[in-house]
Parts: sequence; C-alpha cells; structure tokens
Amino acid sequence: MVTAVARAGAETMMRPFEPGDRAAVLELVAADLLPGLPGLTVAELDRAVEGTCPSGPGAQAGLEGLCTEVYAGADGQILGAASWAVRPSDGAGTLLWLHCLEDEQYLARALLERAMARLGRRTVHVLAEPTVLAPAGLPVRMRPGTRRALEECGFSGTDRWRYLHRRLDDRGGRLYAVADVVECSGLPGWRLQLRERDGARIGEALVGLPVEGTTALQWVSLAPARRSMGNILLEQCLAHLADRGVREVTAVLPAPEDGQPDLDAALALHTAAGFTEIDQLHVYTRRP
Repeated sequence: MVTAVARAGAETMMRPFEPGDRAAVLELVAADLLPGLPGLTVAELDRAVEGTCPSGPGAQAGLEGLCTEVYAGADGQILGAASWAVRPSDGAGTLLWLHCLEDEQYLARALLERAMARLGRRTVHVLAEPTVLAPAGLPVRMRPGTRRALEECGFSGTDRWRYLHRRLDDRGGRLYAVADVVECSGLPGWRLQLRERDGARIGEALVGLPVEGTTALQWVSLAPARRSMGNILLEQCLAHLADRGVREVTAVLPAPEDGQPDLDAALALHTAAGFTEIDQLHVYTRRP
C-alpha cells in the first residue's frame, strides 16, 4: 500500500483493486458514461480489470504488467480507479482507463502520477484503445478535471475524434427495400449493402448488435462515383435499427485537421441524418 496526502491534509491510500470495490468503481464509471452507451455490469468491470478486449474473450494483445488500483479515502470511500500496463511491442506504457470524482481534479492527478511512477521512464499513452468500459479517448468536455490533470502532468493530445449521438424515437419502424441486410462474421453486427438493380455496389454500412436498445454505427463506405447517395445509405441504417427496436445510435468520426475536407463531409452527412456532436474524444501521450 502507498499512502498519499490529498487536499486539506486528508489521508488517502492507493491500493490494488479488490472485489469489494466493484460497486463503488461502477458508480464512478457510470458517472462518466457518454449518452448512447449502455450501462455497465459487474461482469464487464471484471473483464476490464482483467484487460479483456471489448470485442472478444481474449486479453488485450501484447500487454504486460497489467495493474488496476483504487484511490481510497481514510473512511474507505473509493474516490477513483485506474488500470495500466506495458506494451512489449514498443515498450510504451498504456493507461487503459481512469475514473474518479470529476469535480476533484487532484484525484485524477494522483492516479496519473501513480501510473507514471509504476510505469517508469517511458512513453505513456492514455486511453489510446477502446476498452470494455468505453471507446478510446477522453471526453474532454464531459471530463474537464481529468483533461486539466493530464495537461498538468505533461500529456498532450495526439488523436481526436468526434462522438456523435442520435435518438431514433422520431422514426417509424419501416424499412425501404433498397438495402440488403446480412449478418457480419467476426464483429457481431449487421452489414447493410446498397446496390444498383444490376448488382453494382453503391455502398455499405456496418452497425453493431444493439445492447439495451443502443448500438454504434461503425462505418459508412460509398463507391467514389456514388458519394451523393450517402444520405440514402445512412437513412437505411437508421430505418433498419428503428425497425428492430433500437432507440439510440452513436458514431465516432475523426476530428478533421487542415486539408481534410472528407472528414467535414462525413460530419455533414451524419448531421443531416440527425446526429449531434456530444463531445470530442482525445488520446493523450507523454514522452520521457
């Protein structure tokens, strides 16, 4: 156990995660949950602590020294939790997930400093990969305390995505006979294929299987000459999901930089279909 000193001289403790911490840690994770993501279960938290991949039963590839610790007050209250490991492929550290009372910025900083001390002098990436708990990246608007703590600890944003959300309550449950719907192999979900009458491919989209009435639009792809039909394909996706009782759908798009007009076009396509940008997801990196 490592004892630290929090604000106002209150004694706190950083220690390994224990099964009895589950309920308190789940509360912290739930407070950071983005709109459109399903609630988390104890089993899913256990998978995250074990480093399980979000898309399958196996552990995150190439991780060593996986460690999950909680930050507890003198009264035993769990104030925060984080999980980190080392990637043998490049020797970099990776902070897989971190959750704490967001209004108390010192908590995020204490967890970050603990992770950096345990990982040693190496490059460290924060929230670079999706986990069972959340997609990759920190929601910087929803979690300003953690964002400021990262910046104070010398981390800088390296990759950014837009997190979009769309409710389907306003859609009728009807499908237009324009797209074929097939089950996906590998990643569970549906593939919607839009074709001409002669069978020529126009485009396709991939959506995940719904959980608690929510799902994610993984990607939309169109043949170069048929970009103008993107709105039809996206409407097909939403109609298909609404027909199967899905109430909410999310999408993650790269945030554009200069000279990337295609990314602005992708946002315009989703916005026209009723998606709203909820937050931006940033991955952070600190080099020694």
